[in-house]
Amino acid sequence: AYVDMQRKAHADAVNLFESYARDGHNAALKTFAQQTVDTLKMHRQMIEKIAAGQDSITGATTPAVKTTNTPNAAALVPGANSFTETQAKSRIEDAGYSNVSKLAKDDQGIWRGQATKSGQSVAVGLDYQGNVVADSK
Repeated sequence: AYVDMQRKAHADAVNLFESYARDGHNAALKTFAQQTVDTLKMHRQMIEKIAAGQDSITGATTPAVKTTNTPNAAALVPGANSFTETQAKSRIEDAGYSNVSKLAKDDQGIWRGQATKSGQSVAVGLDYQGNVVADSK
């Protein structure tokens, strides 16, 4: 039910912002709608992915599992990243990685680099939300 509400809310928001970006009367709000609609579309895509994933599980009958040191996201989320390189390195280290090196922000706003965890050298990334994920890219 929650995911369905989110799907509808995101679809409604995209339609509203597209409409105002096209036909709005207040110039400042019209500009804001034009600048914001792509972000809303990205959010709508994310909820659609979540909904697609829920189709393959049993939903509310599946009990929650308690885990530790789990990243907030299974995949890095593109977006405007305000972390500095020093902050990104610290955040990655706080997530249990060491020897963080070769950090560079890519064109999606994701800090990517190399690090060591459990004795293994891995590619690692940090998105604008602060999620740290061992990365295959």
